[in-house]
Amino acid sequence: MSDRKSHQGLLYRRDLDGLRGIAVAVVVAYHLDLPIAPGGFVGVDVFFVLSGFLITSLIAAELKAGAFSVVSFYDRRIRRIVPALVFVCACAAVLAYMFLLPGELKQFASSLIATALSVSNFWCLLHSGYFDHAAGTQPLFHTWSLGVEEQFYIVFPLLLMAAFKWRRDRVGVIIWLLLAASLLLSVVRLDAHPQSTFFLLPTRAWELLAGSVIAMGLVPKPASRLESDAAVALGLLAIAIAVFSYTSKTPFPGLAALLPCVGAALVIWGGQGENTPGRLLLTARPLVFLGLISYSLYLWHWPLIVFANLLNVEAPTGLQKTAVAGTSIALAALTWRFIEQPFRRRGAEGFSRPAILWSGGLSLGALVAASLVLHLGHGMPGRFSQQVLDLADAEHDSSPLREKCHFDGTAKGNYEDTCVLGEAVPPKTIVYGDSHGVEFSAVLGSLAKTRSESVRQITASACPPAADFSLPTRKECGRYNAAMLAKLVTLNPATIIIAANSSAWSTEMPGQYWQGLRNSLTALSRAGHRLIVLGPIPHLPNHMQAPAAIARWTGRGHDPADFKFSQDDRFHDVDANLRSIASDVNATYVPLAPALCKDEWCSAYIEDAVLYYDDNHLSVRGAGIIAKKLLAPLLWPDANAPILAGTHPLP
Repeated sequence: MSDRKSHQGLLYRRDLDGLRGIAVAVVVAYHLDLPIAPGGFVGVDVFFVLSGFLITSLIAAELKAGAFSVVSFYDRRIRRIVPALVFVCACAAVLAYMFLLPGELKQFASSLIATALSVSNFWCLLHSGYFDHAAGTQPLFHTWSLGVEEQFYIVFPLLLMAAFKWRRDRVGVIIWLLLAASLLLSVVRLDAHPQSTFFLLPTRAWELLAGSVIAMGLVPKPASRLESDAAVALGLLAIAIAVFSYTSKTPFPGLAALLPCVGAALVIWGGQGENTPGRLLLTARPLVFLGLISYSLYLWHWPLIVFANLLNVEAPTGLQKTAVAGTSIALAALTWRFIEQPFRRRGAEGFSRPAILWSGGLSLGALVAASLVLHLGHGMPGRFSQQVLDLADAEHDSSPLREKCHFDGTAKGNYEDTCVLGEAVPPKTIVYGDSHGVEFSAVLGSLAKTRSESVRQITASACPPAADFSLPTRKECGRYNAAMLAKLVTLNPATIIIAANSSAWSTEMPGQYWQGLRNSLTALSRAGHRLIVLGPIPHLPNHMQAPAAIARWTGRGHDPADFKFSQDDRFHDVDANLRSIASDVNATYVPLAPALCKDEWCSAYIEDAVLYYDDNHLSVRGAGIIAKKLLAPLLWPDANAPILAGTHPLP
């Protein structure tokens, strides 16, 4: 937290604003999805270390002078945190009211309440992972880090005050023990509980305490210019390695967080010397400027990114990203100058302590009250036409049998637990796939029922029908597929439809996925089954949710039938690989793109139906349209006209 004035002997260090400038720059770059900073999220960890250092320095100086006051401490925190936070949240609420659909606005309102109460990290834990695509639709998701800091500020000053009063000679030991316990907890919980480890204070406290260690002098100051130079250089290098080499797939925080946190601590520790080369670098005007406005910039950048993405059909261009970054910096500079700075002043030129405490409490209360109105008003659906609301409601058009018949991410289901849809007769058709096979199963089961037949559904989340394939987060998938394949090869010959999110899995683990899929299909073909391999489903760009995107598009005066999006650059490669594998195992290949796309542009709305319920899964109505056009003629070539025409209702 930056304050250019010294306080109780704590001298302003320009290099720390430079370090803060680096931290906010890499966070913004990461959130803009710039390839130069795949690990830019570690900027938040640098902030944590800096915050721990500055806050502990202030508290310790006052405790040593016998002048620490809890009221004074929170007066400073409110002046520093609340005015800009309330202003940005209020602006975000206006944008949310203008552009978010009812369900989205209700969720935003609940996140706003959590932000106002400093528990947004708990809200994020309950709603999405930091690296999940759903986080990109929440304008206040980034405030999780403020929740962690504020909770630290509630506990740590009281603990430090008690330690100074009763065990002053053991303050250092207490801080080291707390740091070690928190770090150990972060490491041991990461595999089993990655989300709570990421978002909650007990597993993040060590990062702030790393700054406390430097502030309390628990590590002796550099003994020479050489030590200072080396520490700053190594610290910046450690941060750079994390920024340039970490990705969203890096298990985090845990041991991986040591690199940026130790790096930040080294920069702070080594920068205590005067005019070191590293200090001169960090005191460069552009970095210091970014550091001074870093809090406001952090607040502004994420809501602007979210709303820019929500209002774009395509992924943002480089020019659009530059515009968002520039707008964020401009708004941050204005917020710093006209909101942050005035509220920090005391006395005749500023705001008195009672005024700050009352205004802070009332403004946060006003945010909560406004949020309750939006939430209890069910997201204010009256803002939109019935057509827009109906389009948005397509997000619920997934298979009604998902919970009953689709295995969850643990993929622990057995063949005997799979569902037979349609008539209660032995199935001649099997849908074997991941979640992309669920809606096809429901539709084909309904069509089979009209012919007194049935379809077996064998689907599992994030677990495609590829032998020996397992994502790091779905380690049971390999065992699940082995068991399913072992059973399938013993069955009498049937028609097996292969449906998988090949675009995703061939990006995540291309070698393992393609070879595993080939091995599975080879085994099934040799067992005498007739195989039908479905082509990839085009994904909407920018992880855009089709129902909401089409609803917003229509609400702006467009025809939903005109909503188009471009195919992913890799789409044709995935299509070609599937076609090749299908040919090699004598399977029938059914490309889905021709039914959805024309001239490289794809539709998400055909025949008065939203074809997707999210960004990559077909809705029941979408799967029904595809199934009747492409699959029914293959499964039932003698089918009567009513079935193919779709006069029979789907589930």
